[in-house]
Amino acid sequence: MPGYIEDRWWTKKPDPATGKKRKTERYGKGKRWRVAGIPGVRDRSFEREADAKAWLKESATDSTRGTFYDPRDGAITLQEYVEEHWWPNLRKPPSTKQSMKPRVFNHILPHVGHLPLNRIGHDEILAWQTKAERSLEVSTLSTTWRHFSSIMQAAHKAKRIPANPFRDEDLKAPTIPKSKAKAWAPETVIAMRQALPARYRILLDLGIAAGLRQGEAFAFSPDDIDGDEINVVRQVVRINSRLGFAPPKGNKERIAPCPPALARAVKEYANLFPTVEVTLPWVDPDRPNLAWEDRPTRTARLLVTTIRTGGKSGGAMNRTYFDDRIWKPALVEAGIIGPPEEEVVRRPGKATLKRVRFNMPREEGFHVTRHTFASIVLQSGETITQLAAWLGHSDPAFTLRTYVHFMPKSGSKGLAALGEWVSPGASAAGALSPASDSPQILPGARSSEDSEGVPAGQ
Repeated sequence: MPGYIEDRWWTKKPDPATGKKRKTERYGKGKRWRVAGIPGVRDRSFEREADAKAWLKESATDSTRGTFYDPRDGAITLQEYVEEHWWPNLRKPPSTKQSMKPRVFNHILPHVGHLPLNRIGHDEILAWQTKAERSLEVSTLSTTWRHFSSIMQAAHKAKRIPANPFRDEDLKAPTIPKSKAKAWAPETVIAMRQALPARYRILLDLGIAAGLRQGEAFAFSPDDIDGDEINVVRQVVRINSRLGFAPPKGNKERIAPCPPALARAVKEYANLFPTVEVTLPWVDPDRPNLAWEDRPTRTARLLVTTIRTGGKSGGAMNRTYFDDRIWKPALVEAGIIGPPEEEVVRRPGKATLKRVRFNMPREEGFHVTRHTFASIVLQSGETITQLAAWLGHSDPAFTLRTYVHFMPKSGSKGLAALGEWVSPGASAAGALSPASDSPQILPGARSSEDSEGVPAGQ
């Protein structure tokens, strides 16, 4: 077994003159017994020899198995671990880290950041959940729960704690109430198209006719059209108030449909509002922590851009500006949501500030156009597999779970066919007859013998 125990108070070899061990310079200072020599394990001192022997046996065995963890590494507080180790090295796309940051630093660390990692267990997690749910909606709490679990899982993999306490089967993440994806009716689409300024109506068409996400619509270029297809290769992302180009969500390029009517609409729009070449930093998901100024740039001829002073086209669309200044006011004008609330803030010595707050349900955001696209595709009889490919979903089962309520009512054809077997003499011409040895299942149903004029049962 690797490792050994050292007595730090007495010399290992006796005095040649007296034959007795001599006191060391450390005699009476600090802990007497030190365990050392275990590969990959820091030395550790104990007051009692029995404790040192137990530690040597356990740690040497765990070191050999590769399962050793040092309790001293878990003594670091959660806040120290997150700020000094986990967050700086977290390899997530910048846009993802931006959405994670307030949940971690505002909803986790203020409650439990002072606790050592190895002191966070079942009771501490429940206590955190109780505090957090007082101010968080279930959806936010569920997401924050997953982030907290990811932090503890990383600490476990770093061998700071023996196990992730969130893996306790008695702990359950908050359940988000199930809600169905919403699609707009044709008359709602028409009203919204009329309410949007002419410069931005094409974005509605790109969402409904091609299923593009908001950032993908902002980054759309006529150069992306290839016949009856659109190559979805980029999106506009907003990170810390700065805009950049990035791959589509999940780093997955895809092919979206381009109906002839959409291609014509794009061409007509470009005649009214000429395209603009826009150059932005490229946010590569494989290099998430690269400094903004060190990122390479990409240039694309964008269809929809902002308006600068003087009415000239400017740069890429900013989703915050679009949502607050374009989309939400159009929803009000179209009668989809109610008028906004206005708040007047008086500031001594400064101009009065007016704040406008729109009461927009999340389901009425730009993403509703993508749901509407899915509804149209499924109602036309297209397959879930094809819809998943157009939407960029890697798992058609996810697409089915999300949009099953958009599918034409299943079972209607089967019901009609079954009805042909219920009423005597009502069998449709050419209908398939059951096998001769099939039992009679429904009252009044006819067996194969009946069809040949032989009474059933004979």
